Amino acid sequence: MTEAKITTAGPNLLIIGAPRAGTTFLWGWLGQHPDIFAPPVKEPHYHLADRWPLGGPEAEAFTAPLAQYLAGKKAQVWGGLMSDPQDYAALYAPGLTARYRLEATPNYFAEGAAMATRLRDRLGPDIRVIVMLRDPVARALSQMRLFRQLGWEDSTDFAAALSLGPDRLAKGWAPTWDYLRYSEVAAPLAAWQAVFGDRLHVITHDALTYAPQATMARVLHWLDLPAVALPLPKQRNAAAVDDGITMAGAERAVAASGRLDLVAERAVLAAQSDPALAPPVVSIGMPVRNGGAGIAKALKSLLAQTYPHLHIHVCDNASTDDTAAIVADIAARDRRVTLHRFENSVGIQDSYRRALMCCDTAYFMFAPADDRWDRAFIDEAVRVMQADPTLAVCCGQITMVDGEGRGRLSKGTVPIAGKPLSRWTRALMRSYDASRIYGLLRADCLDGLIPATAPEGWDHYSVAKLALRGNCARIDVPAMTRGQTPVATYRALMYTQERGPWRRVFFMRHVAALFRDDPAFDTRPLRARLALTSFQLLHTQQGLAGRGFGPLRWLARRGAGMLRALASVSPDRGSTT
Repeated sequence: MTEAKITTAGPNLLIIGAPRAGTTFLWGWLGQHPDIFAPPVKEPHYHLADRWPLGGPEAEAFTAPLAQYLAGKKAQVWGGLMSDPQDYAALYAPGLTARYRLEATPNYFAEGAAMATRLRDRLGPDIRVIVMLRDPVARALSQMRLFRQLGWEDSTDFAAALSLGPDRLAKGWAPTWDYLRYSEVAAPLAAWQAVFGDRLHVITHDALTYAPQATMARVLHWLDLPAVALPLPKQRNAAAVDDGITMAGAERAVAASGRLDLVAERAVLAAQSDPALAPPVVSIGMPVRNGGAGIAKALKSLLAQTYPHLHIHVCDNASTDDTAAIVADIAARDRRVTLHRFENSVGIQDSYRRALMCCDTAYFMFAPADDRWDRAFIDEAVRVMQADPTLAVCCGQITMVDGEGRGRLSKGTVPIAGKPLSRWTRALMRSYDASRIYGLLRADCLDGLIPATAPEGWDHYSVAKLALRGNCARIDVPAMTRGQTPVATYRALMYTQERGPWRRVFFMRHVAALFRDDPAFDTRPLRARLALTSFQLLHTQQGLAGRGFGPLRWLARRGAGMLRALASVSPDRGSTT
């Protein structure tokens, strides 16, 4: 039976795929292009109106918002199940003069050949179709988490939720409740390709997530549209709650269902993936000496990252305990871990340099062996860095824990943007700690990051150099928990370096000298000189120990604050590049 063609101009560009495959993000991004019209309803589901029951918890979400939109009570809604052809045609009437009119109902994809043929017959043979694909396991797990977040899904067990799909559909629930059906790639993709041929373009979730600009450039070229610079949407479709279910556990559950041939499905997905748009590998350098007591937990927190594309380099600084044996055992079970053993012991600065020299990828991160990392940080940081090439570093929330177990958020990760002189001076003055060095770092900003000499406080020079080379971002997600060096320990190191009480008060002069001796920094402008002096005063408190020095410590803090204020309003000019 031939489908009735839509007589008025409907959409001629479709985004399909599956829930949690990135369609909302792409919709929001493409909709900004001047030659693309995006109506106020993203997912009208009009072509599923005669095929989809709504007998489950999704019924209200598919009907109430759309009814409010049609009644004029809401200007924009996510979607619903639209059944009136006049309502559907009215969505696109304001975009009649646009080159493309966009619809993004991802659920069309799983219907395969029947839906592909229906849309060709109804909308015309010249429509274009973008298919968003995602790893079958990751997509199903993300959808289940989203449904839990929405209050629809009662099951907390992923395997149980997968098994319930067919029974739910038999009760009249919407087909989207069969998580595994919407993770199928091979069969529906072949059906859509057979109908649309080169008028169909495939985008993988990884490509859109980790190489958004390059992906968009290819989409616009395929659509024969001008390469207009489009700002990234401010918010993706909100990520579902991280409930602790691991990808390994989810994979076992999908395999145990017997419904998906993961090898075959992933082979099709891989064939659609462009290596040039693949997620970047992150090199992680872990300097350690005698870390046997905690290194297994540190590595576990890194290996549990939701971002799997990691290469962890453990640089063993001549440990005399069982550090090397522990790491070797973990490395034998996970190829992402490599052990580098050094027979000669070096100081912390050179140990960090060894770790840094292991970087052979686009991004790098320091990971001391006594710290713990939040499992979602690297994934979020890579997304931010990939979307903004001006960034040198992306930090998360770092919790500093003192010797009594009390935690506080580091103030050394504030976002910084602007001209180079402004950036590095702000990085130097804005905080008392140098936590920014534990963010995700862009590899081409690492040259000369660690100075040749090793005065106490050299890490402040390093974080300023990162800011010199690019903007600094902070994302509002937990990144790590790390032990705070006790003041007494830090002071003892300083006393080893300095001889005499007044030299100890001004011990940061060594760090200031690093800036003056480095031609990359222009320390001649007034702003730079004020910043360096403010930095030294801020840290004089370390050398002014004891009750009798209270007034002097107060004066140092006040002086540092006044100089910081003056620096902030000084001209942002200099030869720094």
